Amino acid sequence: MSLFFMHIPKTAGTSFRKGAETYFSPERIVYDYGPNAKATSPFVKESLHVDQPDFWQFRQALDNPAMIVGHVPIVRFVSLWGVGNTITFLREPLQRIASEYEHFVRNMDYKGSFKEFYSDPAMRNRQRRAFSRVNLEAIGFIGLTERYSESLEMLNDRFATRILEREDNQGKTRLEDEYEFDEEDLVELRKLNRRDIELYQYASALFDSRYEMFKSNQPWAHACLVEATTESVSGWAWWAGERDAPLEIELWVNGELTSTVRAVEFRQELCRLLPPRGGYVGFNLPVKLSPLDTVQCRVAATGQRFPPSPRRVEETVK
Repeated sequence: MSLFFMHIPKTAGTSFRKGAETYFSPERIVYDYGPNAKATSPFVKESLHVDQPDFWQFRQALDNPAMIVGHVPIVRFVSLWGVGNTITFLREPLQRIASEYEHFVRNMDYKGSFKEFYSDPAMRNRQRRAFSRVNLEAIGFIGLTERYSESLEMLNDRFATRILEREDNQGKTRLEDEYEFDEEDLVELRKLNRRDIELYQYASALFDSRYEMFKSNQPWAHACLVEATTESVSGWAWWAGERDAPLEIELWVNGELTSTVRAVEFRQELCRLLPPRGGYVGFNLPVKLSPLDTVQCRVAATGQRFPPSPRRVEETVK
């Protein structure tokens, strides 16, 4: 099994990367931090940072790597390694931006002000943009910087690894020490990074749900309610790990169980992510609902709820 670690800057990724190097050995890890980065593996520079990179040939030429790591968007490698083998960490967005600013000042000789830094369009919503329209629910593992110990505990169980906790490349003395902002910066940061804030809040709820399942010794599922309209409810779901059995999904409307369905329909849009069961992981339920209704799905075998909070039904567009 090979893993793809999407290293979002200033999310404790360096600590995780160093822990992975100790566990797997650096020789079994492939690095892609850009064409000019010292950390980037020579073979990556020769194969991918060229005019016409051949990603398939690159993947075939690798000799059983344990992990590929880099400051790259998820689309760069997810279709080669598979979404189930993809891992990343997220961090509270404003804390992450402040940490990245300090990193630029300390290590990259950045001379601009904090306001100039976070006002740059390239620095806004950096976490959301890294996912390139890939649903969080599908990704093999998403940890949280603020809950790093718990994240590693669950990750090691999920992938049968023993990556140890470290604290590397920190701008602050301790990871749990928070940056403080004046009110003007706070208002502007929240406005500019609204999508990152929404992403982190949802990821936190997702993490809570999965961690609860993990601590209860229950398997958890990658599951997403894609659409809930007045005429139908649809989504997809599959077990985390190597289990290939289809899931039975319950539909709850206004807090009451109304029907069940197996997630066995083909979802073509997922195939680029290499989901299990060849993409036959979807479900669709024709229903008659009102825009005033709320819906939520559950995995019948475990009671896992998705989304974490009930969703309001959308009006069907004719």
